[in-house]
Amino acid sequence: MKLMAKIGGILLLVVGGLFATTLYTNQSSGELAGILDQLNPMVKEGYVYVKTKKADSVNGYGTASYEQVAVDENGKTRPIAFNGISELKVGHYLKLTNKGAHVETYEEISKEEVPQKALEKLE
Repeated sequence: MKLMAKIGGILLLVVGGLFATTLYTNQSSGELAGILDQLNPMVKEGYVYVKTKKADSVNGYGTASYEQVAVDENGKTRPIAFNGISELKVGHYLKLTNKGAHVETYEEISKEEVPQKALEKLE
């Protein structure tokens, strides 16, 4: 009986910790939030959309860093941070594959491919 109580307590702590982490990273961007979301099984993978802007910074290798607001297909916004292999053209639309704050990939898409609710927020 004591073993079951200990196992139940540990499970409660793990699930509570995962839930708390989800709440913490919900409106966060950056490296820590990305790592936590990448590892958290409670965070679902999906797509968000951005309209490209001037890079926030470019390192010595030409890698461009961006921090901006992304929009999902339902029009829900969240801050997101990602890197481009080089500076991206300004004013183009990107579809980012993400898991919370963690950006896995991005691809340039046409304006017509952006879901209407997302497009309304990006314009």
